[in-house]
Amino acid sequence: MKKFILTKYTTLKHLFIALLVCFLLLVFRVKTTHDYFGLFLVWNLFLAFIPLGIVWFMKFNKELFLNPIKKFFMLLLWLLFLPNAPYVLTDLIHLSYSPSQWFVYDAVVILTFAGVSLYFGYQSILELRRLLKNTINKKLLNIATISVFILCGFGIYLGRVVRFNSWDLVTNPFELFTTILQVLTNPVEYKFVWLFTLAFGTLLNAGFYIFQLGHKSISNYDSTQ
Repeated sequence: MKKFILTKYTTLKHLFIALLVCFLLLVFRVKTTHDYFGLFLVWNLFLAFIPLGIVWFMKFNKELFLNPIKKFFMLLLWLLFLPNAPYVLTDLIHLSYSPSQWFVYDAVVILTFAGVSLYFGYQSILELRRLLKNTINKKLLNIATISVFILCGFGIYLGRVVRFNSWDLVTNPFELFTTILQVLTNPVEYKFVWLFTLAFGTLLNAGFYIFQLGHKSISNYDSTQ
């Protein structure tokens, strides 16, 4: 744990500040209005962190990568939870329940939580790419990354529109797989789903490209200091 904190000190410090801002904004809203609107964001933020937590676990337990079965299981678990990170962006839909005088404030709260959640997702992919770069060539890694974001787009559709969640893979697998099979076997009938998936996938890929550029700029700046 000490080694983890030391190696991740800067990241953890920034995350602590970001999380503190999120919770202060939400606490102010609840205390001022005595309305619990927005508390769902705390749970969604926790779910968004799980992919990054899984990558950190793999990073400090690298012996997992020596066992193909364990490695596959951990990567699958990571992929199943990853859509929860960008999913928080769609929580903006809840603004329809926000009182007019609090509309802008609630939008800021949701966007702040969404920004931190998206950071969790992007950072998990960035660190996972570093873990895999010695076993997968860069071209395949880039293709896999693009594909993962498209899958995230589909996952967001399943979560926001059909109202499935990550736990349904265990608690309601038959209905989940039936829904997925219907979409895959009837592409024309479900063209909206494909458009939704590609639109979100493209947005997330573009966002990750910008995230990488920003990360490289910060790294280059730090190396010159």
